[in-house]
Amino acid sequence: MCAYFAVENGGTIEKLKLIKLMYLGERAFLSKHHHPMLFDELYSLPHGPICSSTLHGVDGHIHEEIWSEYITRNGNLVVAIKSLERDDLDEISDAELEVISDTWGNLGHMTASQLRNYSHEQCPEYTETEKSRIPITYEQIFEALGEEGASEIAKDIEDMVKVEGRLAAQ
Repeated sequence: MCAYFAVENGGTIEKLKLIKLMYLGERAFLSKHHHPMLFDELYSLPHGPICSSTLHGVDGHIHEEIWSEYITRNGNLVVAIKSLERDDLDEISDAELEVISDTWGNLGHMTASQLRNYSHEQCPEYTETEKSRIPITYEQIFEALGEEGASEIAKDIEDMVKVEGRLAAQ
């Protein structure tokens, strides 16, 4: 998904812009499908909400062997390794591709600082912080989206995460 946004941005994208688009795409997918794309830990940081493992992957701190097939970092720029065809995105479902494509179509014209400000203003689940990171729960997102039964939807996701964790450990 990160490579997709970089390619759509002409092959390179500012890290901050990318991280904001990833969070906003995840949020849009949650709103539309009541199910996460990334199953990532979400946090409020000084520059807005983020998907934690996604940020660590972009920074080269986890699964570098996988990330390096698609993107590389050059300072604060994220560079797509290659152009992408639909076959290259085989790990992304059609529903996920639709949402990230819509996210790009709606927000891709914004600069990194505009997206930062947008995420602060349009994501009520975000908590202002100067230095620390504050967890964002799925329940907070669904409440911010005005979803009825926010706690039940969030519990279903948390149960799914627990089951996936147990299966992965086997």
